[in-house]
Amino acid sequence: MANSNAMGANSKIYRYKLSDEIMTCIAQFAKIHQLDDRHTYKEAWTLWLSENQDIVERDIQRLQQLDYRGDILDKMFKAGRYYFREKLPKKKENPAEKKQRDYIVMDPELIQGMDIHLRSTHLKPALAYEQFCNEHLDLLRKEISRLLKEHFPKEKITEKLKKTYKNRYFILHH
Repeated sequence: MANSNAMGANSKIYRYKLSDEIMTCIAQFAKIHQLDDRHTYKEAWTLWLSENQDIVERDIQRLQQLDYRGDILDKMFKAGRYYFREKLPKKKENPAEKKQRDYIVMDPELIQGMDIHLRSTHLKPALAYEQFCNEHLDLLRKEISRLLKEHFPKEKITEKLKKTYKNRYFILHH
């Protein structure tokens, strides 16, 4: 049986590979410079080529003898830049850490009360909200109680009420 690595005189090569020796060197270079930006990487590559001229030249001659017609230095550069360089691993989100808050809809009765109040006042939003709170205490107490039962954070209730009021203001006035 013939050696599978031996090629006949008229065998055609379809894929020209870099030598294992140069591949190892390029892989080491790529690992060291994996975090470099494009410009810095290219500068380091130029320096690396001059420092490793002997091994680079040996592989260029070997590929030319095999009748490779492409740009060998470009082939080496691309091998390092795109194949050997490890991409930074993306941080996997732990579902237990990610707390996606459920949106709690405001009571339609409160929304209606806000809309009625907003249509009857010409105050700027901050003053109108203050007036609404003073005039609709029962409606607000009822909504606060409901939000607490829904496990809405106590310290965020005032913010949610104010934000809802201001959103209603801009919906009705714009």
